[in-house]
Amino acid sequence: MATTTNARSIVVNAYGQSGDSIAAHFRLLVDGKEVGQATTTSASKAYSFTADLASDVAHTIKVAYDNDAVNSSYRDLYVQSVVVDGKTMLPTQAVYERYDTGATTTTQAGQSGMWWDGALSFTTQPTTASGTTAGTTGSGTTTGSTGGTTSGSGTSASTTSASTIVVNAQGTAAGGVNAHFKVLVDGTAIGEGTATTSAHDYSFTTSLTADQAHKVQIQYDNDAYINGQDRNLTVNSIKVNGHSYSATDSAVTYDKGALDGKDVIAGQKGLWWNGTLVVDADKSHFTATTDTSSGTSGSGTTTGGTGTGTVTTPALSVSDATVKEPTASTTSTTTIADGYLHTEGSQIVDSAGNNVKLTGVNWFGAEGYAFAPQGLWEDSYQNMMDQMKSLGFNTIRLPWSDAMLDNGGQTPTGIDYNLNPDLKGLNALQIFDKIVDYADQTGMKIILDHHRSDDGASANENGLWYTSAHPESMMIANSTMLAERYSDNPSVIGMDLHNEPHGQATWGDGNLATDWAAAAERIGNAIQKVNPNLLLIVEGVENYGGSTYWWGGNLDGTKTSPVEFNVDNQLVYSVHDYPPSMAGFGWFSDSSFPNNMSSVWTDAWGYLVQNDVAPVLVGEFGTKLATTQDTQWLNAITDYMNGDWNGDGKSDLAAGDQGVSWTYWAWSPGSGDTGGILNDDYTVNTAKVNIIKEAMYSGSTSGTATADAVFTVKLASASTETVTVKYATADGTAKAGSDYTAASGTLTFAPGETAKTVTVKVLSDSAAEGAETFSLNLSGATKATLADATGLGTITDASSTTASTASAASATAASLVTTTAATTADAATTDVWAHTVTTAATDATDTTAAHSLSTADILSGLTTDAATTAAAEVLHANDWYIHQHVA
Repeated sequence: MATTTNARSIVVNAYGQSGDSIAAHFRLLVDGKEVGQATTTSASKAYSFTADLASDVAHTIKVAYDNDAVNSSYRDLYVQSVVVDGKTMLPTQAVYERYDTGATTTTQAGQSGMWWDGALSFTTQPTTASGTTAGTTGSGTTTGSTGGTTSGSGTSASTTSASTIVVNAQGTAAGGVNAHFKVLVDGTAIGEGTATTSAHDYSFTTSLTADQAHKVQIQYDNDAYINGQDRNLTVNSIKVNGHSYSATDSAVTYDKGALDGKDVIAGQKGLWWNGTLVVDADKSHFTATTDTSSGTSGSGTTTGGTGTGTVTTPALSVSDATVKEPTASTTSTTTIADGYLHTEGSQIVDSAGNNVKLTGVNWFGAEGYAFAPQGLWEDSYQNMMDQMKSLGFNTIRLPWSDAMLDNGGQTPTGIDYNLNPDLKGLNALQIFDKIVDYADQTGMKIILDHHRSDDGASANENGLWYTSAHPESMMIANSTMLAERYSDNPSVIGMDLHNEPHGQATWGDGNLATDWAAAAERIGNAIQKVNPNLLLIVEGVENYGGSTYWWGGNLDGTKTSPVEFNVDNQLVYSVHDYPPSMAGFGWFSDSSFPNNMSSVWTDAWGYLVQNDVAPVLVGEFGTKLATTQDTQWLNAITDYMNGDWNGDGKSDLAAGDQGVSWTYWAWSPGSGDTGGILNDDYTVNTAKVNIIKEAMYSGSTSGTATADAVFTVKLASASTETVTVKYATADGTAKAGSDYTAASGTLTFAPGETAKTVTVKVLSDSAAEGAETFSLNLSGATKATLADATGLGTITDASSTTASTASAASATAASLVTTTAATTADAATTDVWAHTVTTAATDATDTTAAHSLSTADILSGLTTDAATTAAAEVLHANDWYIHQHVA
């Protein structure tokens, strides 16, 4: 009997990563014959091919990677799965044939990451079919929107749904290995992926039974904690055929450990343990299809395709926006006056002579392996800093390491450059420059915190301020370089000389290798030579005189060996304090807890403030609020820092004095012990903010009025699929922070929607600058093309508007004099005051002694514009005053 061949669908789910401009490329071979090839993108895609195959024999399918980088840059191909007629094969089911010269063996076990030239070799199993293969026959041919041709012959319709599942995820690495996950449907694996440090879409295509609900499962399988590094997987969203689920949606659960229906909790983004996120996807997401449907998106090219069809992809465009600059206002804020700070007794004093308090957050990440503050894959640094300020924080403690500055500044990871376009191509030090500049524009203050010597997490493992790889001399050189680099930018108000000396670190014993107090003086005096204006923040140790306190928190040695710098009035002592869940200190188990804590803090460090010795910064404190004790502790330390020294609910501060300064650990959610002000989904943890806000600094200063620049993003035609596009503002002559508030994010068009808006806040300033511009840029569109990706934002100067109406005002005044001449006599003995103010937010009318109806009747018909306003000012200088103003 003759062997029957049929057109068979082969889908390769893959993506590439490259350190240069050349993308990873692969060829698809079936039984040694090339049937197509593709050049990958960094986004996971399904690359579709068609081949005529006999159904009753086994076949060898190879994905051959053929352009591995041989220069200093890396280039890799990641194969997530290969799907043949809806049947999924994982890379671990394949054999990896190595073609590179460095291979010690010609074959090895299959894996997703193809780090060398070679081929993943899969073997299909024979199927029994009579002239047709389920899911591949149809009544026509189609071409995917970006390539890949599917051909078919026959008339039978499939009862399956060609389904695409997109997982948006990122991971944190441990031991050099990042988080790995499999994607399963109803318990059957359809693909796998290895996360990167930045958020990434991983796309998987398979065939599923139509009109039936399915369980889509994301299984994290390599959790580990290695040398202080905690490997975790973060799942931001799961899309099932365009229907998006958040990890925290009610339809999502987290099955911890084995996928067995036990230990099931509500879904969450952060997978801190091996386990499976399970999405109960509704049957409406899986509709029956035949092979006349669109081919899967990909850039593959199929040899021998027999037909063509087209899919119309809608085009996106963004409008321009013009807005008048608003006028400034005076408000009460938490910001501190421009200029450097100094100390007077226990108080920190600003450039205007006011006692102030630093109340901020720790934004960690740059000191570790990423060399960038955490969370820049989620939002722009400007939006992050704007959010800090809007919550009431005025200071950022910004950790750095000597390793971060190696080679002039390390290359950062974990940044979405579509959200942070102005960080692209910058090293870690240059990213600090951007953050410092934006802090200066927005009134935030920066403390540069020498957190570590080598890269890594937490404090130096040896407890000291140096390591063999980064000795004290290098630490001083780096500290003075930063101090001098930012000497002209008073937003950098201080340097925390070193984070958490502990263990073998001593205080005042004269041991050159371990005496932290002496080292702090050496480091601080070196800094003062290049920048004498900085606050020098000195933490304590762990052990002194037989007493033990938190790392960096034992300041008992200051009583006999205080730190002294060459420039006076710049010293701030610092401690770190944490809750019962972090350590078992005896005071936490005392029957009087938490009422005993005020005496504990006074004995440990509060005496420095109460005795007017020096200011204190609580540089780190924080909790997940997971226990009642932790919540009691956070309330108690907040009250204490706010000046309630004895816990009686009343402030013990002298008039005009501020309480203890502090920076909460941490801003972003990645700290395993405490979490952050931001939750795992990057929303604000209001429970924490509501507790600590009472201790935030508050002062009166010039605020900033805002106006809205509204951009409209349109699809040229409605799509039947969900369309997404990223947006981000970029400076022109207008600068983010001073002229407008930076904005970035993602727009999602549901099927049928054609328009969305993006609102950018425009800020007031006092300068007459003329028209200024910035842009709103679109990028990363899915299921659409970009026709006009740049919208121009124009800010017209408020002062120019006023000037342009002055001449019109005089002409209008002349006509009004004539019009009202006959009626003003009626009001000769009475002054008439009619004052009307109209703004976008409020309407108010104040009328005093309005006795002349004839005058009011005439004036009621006046046009409410700037020219009339000026004219009325002239007319009513002597006898009456009517002022109409429309803002």
